[in-house]
Amino acid sequence: MKRSKKKGKLTVIAGPMFSGKTGKLVAMVEVFTRMGYKVLTVKPSIDNRYGAKSEIHSHDNKRSKAIIVDGQKPATIVESILSSGANKVILDEVQFFDKRKIIDVALKLKAAGIHVIAAGLLYDYQRKPFGATPDLLGLADERLELFAICQRCGSLARHTERLKGGKGQVVVGAADKYIAVCESDHKIYR
Repeated sequence: MKRSKKKGKLTVIAGPMFSGKTGKLVAMVEVFTRMGYKVLTVKPSIDNRYGAKSEIHSHDNKRSKAIIVDGQKPATIVESILSSGANKVILDEVQFFDKRKIIDVALKLKAAGIHVIAAGLLYDYQRKPFGATPDLLGLADERLELFAICQRCGSLARHTERLKGGKGQVVVGAADKYIAVCESDHKIYR
């Protein structure tokens, strides 16, 4: 398959839950598709919210078809994406992928001339860096940090607060377990 000689690019969209990351991705799929690009959206299998369908799904009910990837070796994921002919690849919920694997995948796709758009949480509920998102942000050609609205005071929120669900870093949930909060209102779930 012949690829464009155009240089690839990495765009990273980061922010807390409820900041509109996935909604932004759905809008990008629609615009890029109308422009004639072949877009492939990828999500990790651990993201089983909203019926665990083969789609990305925002909290405000925007959705777009996606393939589910997890556990495969980076070379297998890259080959699968390259064989699809996509020139725009969207990776949603990058914090849930194996950190080294998803960074390897993103960089190899970029090197192959593909525009990679990755979205994920920058911090976990304890304000600790979460998965590959901070590293990808450092490698990005374009960066977009989104903010939510604090569900306690109405200020800009850059943190996700866990309300229930255990102490592990990865506990998949939505409004049933998390809220977006500002710096001063953030409490660490214990």
